[in-house]
Amino acid sequence: MKEIYNGYELRTEWDDEALGYGFRIYGRDGAEVSKSIDPYFYEENALTAARAAADALPEQG
Repeated sequence: MKEIYNGYELRTEWDDEALGYGFRIYGRDGAEVSKSIDPYFYEENALTAARAAADALPEQG
């Protein structure tokens, strides 16, 4: 799943090795600025965690 949030691109995807969903956050320039460490059982939980992580980053408006 892909979503734009506070100027960041949030991506969630299934990780076969971790047996759960993870997230990655990309800045406007396309560079990865953050990612999840622990897997999430539900994709919605990974997206909620990605939003919280993006809230902790400077807004890119």
